[in-house]
Amino acid sequence: MLKKFLGSELGKGAMILFIMMNIANLLNFVFHFAMGRMLGPEGYGTLAVLMSLMYIYSIPVESIQNLISKYTTKLNLNKNYGRIKFLMIKSLKRGFIFSLIIFLILIPISILISKFLEINFWLIVVANGFIFSAFSSPITKGVLQGRKKFKLFGISLVIESLIKISVGVLLVLLGMKIFGAIIGVLASVFFGIIISIYFNKDILEHKIEKIKFKEIYNQSVPYFITTIVILLVFSLDIILAKRFFSPEIAGKYAVLSMLGKMIFFATMSISKAMFPLASEKCENGEDSRKLFGKSILMILLMCVGAVLAFAILPKFIILILYGSQYIDMAQYLVYSGIAFSFLALSNLILIYGLSTNKLKKSGFLFVFLLIEITLLSLFHENVFEYILAFMFSNIVMFIGSLFLVKK
Repeated sequence: MLKKFLGSELGKGAMILFIMMNIANLLNFVFHFAMGRMLGPEGYGTLAVLMSLMYIYSIPVESIQNLISKYTTKLNLNKNYGRIKFLMIKSLKRGFIFSLIIFLILIPISILISKFLEINFWLIVVANGFIFSAFSSPITKGVLQGRKKFKLFGISLVIESLIKISVGVLLVLLGMKIFGAIIGVLASVFFGIIISIYFNKDILEHKIEKIKFKEIYNQSVPYFITTIVILLVFSLDIILAKRFFSPEIAGKYAVLSMLGKMIFFATMSISKAMFPLASEKCENGEDSRKLFGKSILMILLMCVGAVLAFAILPKFIILILYGSQYIDMAQYLVYSGIAFSFLALSNLILIYGLSTNKLKKSGFLFVFLLIEITLLSLFHENVFEYILAFMFSNIVMFIGSLFLVKK
């Protein structure tokens, strides 16, 4: 059975992405482990909040990448490479204009964020530079994903992660502290754009063929709504913890949250491999439910394994990865694992709904976001109460996602 699965298109794609993306994820977490030790709880807490803001700025990334991937899949089926080139170049031009406008709008907003979270204004401005990659990176990578170039897609992610570690750690050692860490992140994503453009060079060699994508804007709405909700649910726990707890406790909670996020990141390879394959089946009028079933089973097995590890060896995991100064968070690690496991399952369900046009009434997803904000705002007397509230809100989102994706 395993041999048959690995021989399938999903199996091959998922395995390549699983290996490459998790090498990249491992390197990303090495970056976090290093920053946690080098900056200490208070400094790392601030970095984690800035990274969470950057995750929110990433809202266009997943939605644009999924949308570009879906259209590339359509064009690739008919070998319309000139049209793929047009889609990529036109999207990059528009992306830069949007990025510049949003960056300028964010400057005055950053003053309010700085006061609300008690973070240096210029740190937030530097982090805002991430917005330029948010409208560029998903275009070039979405083309790779839609063409099912999973190996090249994965290699670009690994290179990004290596640059983040090398530049970030070097600058922190040189005394730039949080500024150095953020610059390392920005350097990695911008270099990643260059790499993914290079990996699409065969597309750029074709003569451009103009095409109108009349329905792309209407279809983009559920993509953006889904990504907004997923990334806000994914990020707000750390941001609100910075508001509700002391700097030291917020930094320690950030470790708890980041370890839980490892589960989410580890499972993303499955959803990214499934998306173009499910889209292709949908375009050909084929049944994709079996593909979805295999995908959810794979993620479920990964989540169960991770949660068991968090339950059995919490102190060992935190001690090895972050150090003894965060060890008092060990008793709550399993709850973080459960919370992000349900978020990973919700993400797969919603991605499947998008790929097959089965996600209806995506606006209802905002209800789950309001539930999370309400619960975290009401229950933050201590870390245990806070993480339970977060876990419960993700369970509710998982159940709701099942109802939103039509059979």
